[in-house]
Amino acid sequence: MKSTIKTNVKNRSCNSRTVLFKFLNFAFLALSVIFIGILTGLGATLLTFILYAVQYIAFGSIESAKNTVFSSLPWYRYVLSCTISMTIAGVSWYFLRKRENPPRIVTIPQAVFGSVMPIFSTIAHVLLQIGIVGSGISIGREVAPRELAALIAQRYSSVFHISSKTQRVLIASAAGAGLAAVYHAPLAGSVLALGLLSKTQGFGFYAWLNRENGSVVANVIKHILRSDRLYCLPFALSMNYVAAFVAEFLMHHSRYYNISQFSCDISWQICVLAAVVGLVCGLVGYVFRLCIIWCRTHALRGIKMLCFMPIAGLTIGIAACWFPHIMGNGRSLCQLAFSVSSSPHFLAFSNIMIILLILAIMKMAATLLVLRAGASGGILQPSISTGACIGLIVGIVSMKLPFISSLVLSQPNALILAAIFGAASLLTASRKSLWFALLLVAQLVNVSLIVIVPMAVACAVSRSITFLFAKLFENKNMRL
Repeated sequence: MKSTIKTNVKNRSCNSRTVLFKFLNFAFLALSVIFIGILTGLGATLLTFILYAVQYIAFGSIESAKNTVFSSLPWYRYVLSCTISMTIAGVSWYFLRKRENPPRIVTIPQAVFGSVMPIFSTIAHVLLQIGIVGSGISIGREVAPRELAALIAQRYSSVFHISSKTQRVLIASAAGAGLAAVYHAPLAGSVLALGLLSKTQGFGFYAWLNRENGSVVANVIKHILRSDRLYCLPFALSMNYVAAFVAEFLMHHSRYYNISQFSCDISWQICVLAAVVGLVCGLVGYVFRLCIIWCRTHALRGIKMLCFMPIAGLTIGIAACWFPHIMGNGRSLCQLAFSVSSSPHFLAFSNIMIILLILAIMKMAATLLVLRAGASGGILQPSISTGACIGLIVGIVSMKLPFISSLVLSQPNALILAAIFGAASLLTASRKSLWFALLLVAQLVNVSLIVIVPMAVACAVSRSITFLFAKLFENKNMRL
């Protein structure tokens, strides 16, 4: 009897210790998420200030929603800022990439799955990306805060000896939080974080392909519960919202684009317009993605990069003398498309479609030139800006066609909706991610919930087109 009592007391003591240990572990992880989110928000804010400082030195002003283009400047400011920045970046990247074992530059997916990010070379890599964007080079700036956040999460996990599974989740969540802090888009950052985990670690909807004992429903639920992405979801959401809040608190965030508030009623006409825009932007985005993959695969290295990066900067600087909207990450060009779509004054110009088409082509060409020359950076804003221009062109063309014009003209704000559909659908095709593109553009533009429905139609059509072309024409050496 006494032995039984002692055994029960011992078991209760072990159970209480287990519960206490789990509670402390949960509390530590919760504090870790908050702490890394705060550091990520601070890091993204610091990089934004550095971007503004570079812009002020190069052009005498900083970028904002009301001042997105550095126009009416002497020609030498465009040429010198782009050429000097690309020359400095070329020399710096030459030495950073000279050593390959171990590499000085580690990508975010490599860091998620165990590769160590060197502190000094990663920070230098981040600053170079911010520097060339601030000086007017056509490339996205979202990779830099993501890499800095991944470095912070990795070092934090190493100091506190966090398990490899949780470390992967923290790094992926931090990388998404870096994007959320820059663009104030925590939902899009959470989706990006989930996408960084292994493609085989899905939510379990295809568990029946690898069926275990038991019913299909039981196996699906079991695979969902085992999924790394489900484990990552609360980490990603919490960290993204913390990082976005910190950045918004410090930067006094305003809207990323200067768009007047508009109302929209869902109708089949709007959905038809969204489908047409998604079709066109899906085709353009598919080609753009192929070109991006080719340029990154064949990016110049070594002495060739030293020679061609200044030439690429000089080319962009000369082109910017006549077309300053192609400079930077794409915010200027996208704002132009939104301003044109909401202003009858701009639409009165007969050659406005030609101007938008030229700017879209030049923006894509400039971005591809930078990637081919060996620079690093993102393609989110170049894709969004190009898509906004092409979507607006499709909307204007629709107004001129007799069998579609009645559908478009009967809907208020049809052109600005076409630009938004184009931005989301081309990003869907270039990034091959429907939900990420949909949420990012929706949060950047700050649309109402009802607009999400036709945006989803445009993105779905775009994703279907890219999937179809990938199946029909893609060879084994270049899979999307």
